[in-house]
Amino acid sequence: MLHSITVWFLQCLGFDPRGIFSFHDGRRYRHVDPIEVARRLWAVTIEQQPFQQMPGLPRVAGMEAPPLPFDANSARRLIASGNGEEVQQGYSEMAQAARQAFLVKSYDEGGLTELECANLIDRFELYLGDVKKNASGSPISSASTGSTKKSPTSSESGSGSTSIDSSSAPREPSDSAPL
Repeated sequence: MLHSITVWFLQCLGFDPRGIFSFHDGRRYRHVDPIEVARRLWAVTIEQQPFQQMPGLPRVAGMEAPPLPFDANSARRLIASGNGEEVQQGYSEMAQAARQAFLVKSYDEGGLTELECANLIDRFELYLGDVKKNASGSPISSASTGSTKKSPTSSESGSGSTSIDSSSAPREPSDSAPL
């Protein structure tokens, strides 16, 4: 009972021992599976604004630009540029991505402002970075990276001798290795 009260209290303060990402969607706090949100965020495409279609060239009426994959760093560069149109475009891209990935509404519909959407993506990316750092020692992370250890009696060598696990043995440079 004391454990469940402690977990409840920590969740109220914003800490979740299970690692579930939580955020305020404009009306209430929501808890989401971070992997599902990350998949949606990586699949987001951004509708381009007319002034970004052909940089340096005059605007052409009726010209549609294809949607581009969302890139948070490029949106941050637009925001940091200081140019009014580019700042608006950067916040617009961040808002589009957050609304698609987190399934939140616009401010007019009771959801988040564009600035809040940008902050939400920033916070989520920091969260993913922390999860990646903390999970580096877990057995799941080594399996997910594709690194598998070979057994000491691997049958890869033709002479029947045992092979050495390459992850624990120091590597020596070879003269025959291609550069």
